[in-house]
Amino acid sequence: MTIKESHALIVIGGDRPDSLALAHIPKDATIICADSGLDHALSLGLTPHVFLGDMDSVSPGALASSQHEPWTVISFDPLKDQTDTELALQYASSQGFLNITLLWGSGDRIDHVLGVLAALSHESLSSVENLVAWIGADRVAILHGPRSHVDQVHVGTTVSLMPLGPAVVGVTTNGLQWNLNREVLASHSSRGVSNIAIHTNINIDIETGVLAVVYPGFLTHLTHEAGQPT
Repeated sequence: MTIKESHALIVIGGDRPDSLALAHIPKDATIICADSGLDHALSLGLTPHVFLGDMDSVSPGALASSQHEPWTVISFDPLKDQTDTELALQYASSQGFLNITLLWGSGDRIDHVLGVLAALSHESLSSVENLVAWIGADRVAILHGPRSHVDQVHVGTTVSLMPLGPAVVGVTTNGLQWNLNREVLASHSSRGVSNIAIHTNINIDIETGVLAVVYPGFLTHLTHEAGQPT
């Protein structure tokens, strides 16, 4: 497998991730666990390759197991300036992974949500070709400009375009109900919220900035559709 094809899966702390997301992640991905993300990875049946963090929230049992497994363990001082999520993302980027998926069950703290989004928008990830976060039941594609995003969705799918940073410039879309043509999405505006796919193929291009392409309730909708009679 070439480095272009390789994939890193980062599992972080917070609530337990939705196991349904695993169906959308390559089975041969390199598993990187950030602190208590190790507990989640083990509960999902994943075999870690790297375990890192300040070890302040991982369970004693999982921490003890890490000392007897052939995983790479990287410890950091609890007084560090970066979160464990930032460290895991930057580790994956420094190893040359061009495909990175973040798996997170989310939680009830808005500061953690904002912190994770800030970590995903860091300039060190601009070379990553495919950067995706599973946050609860939501799927989020993170685009560091200049970047193009092509996807296949069901007609009627909600797609929100949220700038991470001051503004995203040169936003052009195709396949959405309200398409944009080299326009600017600013962080002080909610203009990109709740667009709708009117075609099965959608395209989103940006020139500069960092854009979060959010598919709200992605896993919930898949579960609902699977339960529908054919």
